[in-house]
Amino acid sequence: MKKKKIRLHPALVFLILTLVIMIISSIGSILNLEASYYVVNEATGDLTTQVVTINNLFNRTGLQYLISNMINNFLSFAPLGNLIVGLLGIGVAYKSGFLNSLFKMIGEKVPRKFLTFIVVFLGIIFSMFYEVGYVILIPLAAILFMNLGRHPSAGICAAFSGITFGYGANAIVNRLDSVLLDYSNKATSILDSAYNVNLYGNVIFTIVSAFLLSYVGMIVTERFIIPKLGKYYFDEEEPSQDGEVSKRERKGVIISLLATFFASLLLIYCIIKGLPFSGLLLDLSQSRYVDMLFGEGSYFYQGSVMIFSFMLIFSSLIYGIRVKSIDDNRDLVDGMSYYLKDVASLLVLIFFAAQFCLIFKETNMGIFIVASLSELLNGMQLSGLSLVVITFVIVAISTFFVPMASTKWAMLSPIIVPMFMQASMTPEFAEAVFRAADSSMKGITPLFSYFVILIGYLHIYNKRKNDVITITDAMSLMIPYAIAFTILWLVIILAFYIIGIPIGIGTWVML
Repeated sequence: MKKKKIRLHPALVFLILTLVIMIISSIGSILNLEASYYVVNEATGDLTTQVVTINNLFNRTGLQYLISNMINNFLSFAPLGNLIVGLLGIGVAYKSGFLNSLFKMIGEKVPRKFLTFIVVFLGIIFSMFYEVGYVILIPLAAILFMNLGRHPSAGICAAFSGITFGYGANAIVNRLDSVLLDYSNKATSILDSAYNVNLYGNVIFTIVSAFLLSYVGMIVTERFIIPKLGKYYFDEEEPSQDGEVSKRERKGVIISLLATFFASLLLIYCIIKGLPFSGLLLDLSQSRYVDMLFGEGSYFYQGSVMIFSFMLIFSSLIYGIRVKSIDDNRDLVDGMSYYLKDVASLLVLIFFAAQFCLIFKETNMGIFIVASLSELLNGMQLSGLSLVVITFVIVAISTFFVPMASTKWAMLSPIIVPMFMQASMTPEFAEAVFRAADSSMKGITPLFSYFVILIGYLHIYNKRKNDVITITDAMSLMIPYAIAFTILWLVIILAFYIIGIPIGIGTWVML
C-alpha cells in the first residue's frame, strides 16, 4: 500500500518557521553573534559604524512580545487591508460580466502569447504602485487567462513574476528611483561631495530591461508554467473561451471604457501641479515631483489601491447598468463581496505569515545577514567585472532575507557606491546593479510579505480536492522565473558594462 505523502498547510509551516526562528535567535544570542555596517553621518558626511546583534526572542521577554503583539502583527500586515479593498473592485467587475466581455473582446484581436507578454509587462509597470499590482493586477490576470480557456494560475504566475522579479525595471521614474537617489547621494559624498546622482540615471537601463524581461517572462510562462499546471477544469460559473460577446455587451464595454477614460482625465488632473484646483492628491510639501506623487505623504500613492479598485467599480457599474446585469444596489454590494468569500482561509494564512515575518524582523537576523555580507564585500579587493558580478551576487543573496530594497540600500550603499567610484564606475551604475540584483530573488522568499498573497490566489484556483497549495508548490512555480530573470538581469548588466552605452539620461557606466 502506497504511503500518502504529507503536505503541510502553509499556515502550519509558517507557525513552525516562527518557532524555529525564535530558537535560532536564542542560539545566535548565546554565541554573541554580531556584525557591523556603515551609515553616513548626514551632518558631517563621515562614515559611522553600526553594530547589529541577534535579538533573542526564545525567552520570557520574547514570548511575551509574541503573545502581546499577535493581533497587532496581523492587523498591521501590509497585504491584509489592501487585499480586501482590491477584491471589492475585482468582485464587482467579475460579477457584472464586465471583465468577461472585455477580455473576450481582447482575446478576439490579440494573440495569446502576446497577451502573456502584456501581463508580465503590466506587472513591471504596476510595480511602481506596489500593492496595486499584487491585489488588483494578479486576479485580473487570472480572469483574463480563464477567458482565454487557459489555466488562471498561469496568469497569476505571469503577473506576479512581472511585479516582483521585474520590480527594478520599471520604465517610469518612481518611488524606488527617489529612495535609491537619496541614499546614493549620501554615499557619494564620502568621496566626492560635489557629485549629484542623476534621478534619471537608470532610465535607459530600466526601459531596455522592462521589454527584455517581459519577453523572457512570456517564454517561461508559455513553455514551463502552463505545461506544469496542466489542464484546468472550469466550473459552471467560471468563464472560458466558450461563448460569444453579444452586441449589447460590446456596446456596454465601449460605453464603460469611454466613461472610465473621462474619469481618468479627472484623476490625472488631480496629480498635476500648478493648475487651478489641481494637485489634490499630491504631497505638495516635497520638492521633487516624483516624491509628490510616490512619497509616503502622497495621497495618490497611499490611496492607489482604493483609487484603482473604485475605478473598477465605476467601470463595472456603467457596464452593468447598460447590459442590466446590475439592477439595484444589492447587486452592487453582492458583487463587492463575491471574492471576499475566498478570503476566509487566506486570513488564517495571513495571520501566521504575519507572525513569522514580524518575528524574523524583531530578531535582527535579516539585518545581521546583510551586515555580514556587507563586511564580506568590503573586505574584498575588487574592481572591474569582478566587482560588478560579486556585488550582484551579494545583493541577490541579501534579498532573500531582507526583501525591502530601501533597507538594504541604506546598509549597502556606503560600501558599494564608493567601491564603484574608486573603480571609475558611476554611482548610477551601482544603482543599476543593485536594483537588478534586488529584483532577482524576491519572489521566492517566504519572508516577502506578498508571497503569502501568491499562495492565497493559487489556492483559489486549486482544483485538487482535499489538497492545499503549499509553500513549496508556490516556490516551484516561481523558481523558473527566478532563474531566467536572474540570468537575464546579469546579462543586461554585463552588456551595458562591456558595450559602454548610456544607462540613463546623460549617465554612463564609467565616470
